[in-house]
Amino acid sequence: MTQPLAGTDLASSQAQSSTAVTKFKGSFTDHLANERTFLAWTRTSLGIFAFGCAITRFGGSEYGRINFQGPPVEFKPLICGVILIACGIMTLLYSIYRYYRINRQIMDRDLTEVSQVREPIIAALVLLVSAIAILILFVLL
Repeated sequence: MTQPLAGTDLASSQAQSSTAVTKFKGSFTDHLANERTFLAWTRTSLGIFAFGCAITRFGGSEYGRINFQGPPVEFKPLICGVILIACGIMTLLYSIYRYYRINRQIMDRDLTEVSQVREPIIAALVLLVSAIAILILFVLL
């Protein structure tokens, strides 16, 4: 019985492992990029939500309390904060939806419908709608 040379066995196992790594590497980096993007969207949505909470809490009358017997001008910060809170929640829900949609596409290796333009446009529209709603609120009331 002859035994295989130790060098050839090692070389073949290294070649097999390197092809397995290169096969998985693209998928692995895609998953990591998807997770980084999800975390960026989540961080943005939490920032919008926190800003809305801060406006709601500290934007009213002095010391952050809303005087219900005062003029209706005191409700402007409350409404603006609620609009920003709603935008933060919508952004968080969209980020979860986007993460799972892209994850499914990565697993199916079907990346044909990934849009590089749609997500920034949606984020800009959400912020634009909230800014317009806040400006209209301050102009009309």
